[in-house]
Amino acid sequence: MARGRLARFFWRVVGALDYFLTLARLRILDALARPEPETRADQQRARDRELIERAFPAIEPKSGGT
Repeated sequence: MARGRLARFFWRVVGALDYFLTLARLRILDALARPEPETRADQQRARDRELIERAFPAIEPKSGGT
């Protein structure tokens, strides 16, 4: 039983290390490649978001009381 738990713990640690190494490699690649230029869809999405935010401003919660 202890051997099974130890093996499970070992593989969880190996999996976590693999995950963090993959993230580190991807961040390095992102830094080297630089971000992609904005597409028309990205620009349209930003305009749509601005319109929605202006149409529906954030509502402040009432202070005090329940």
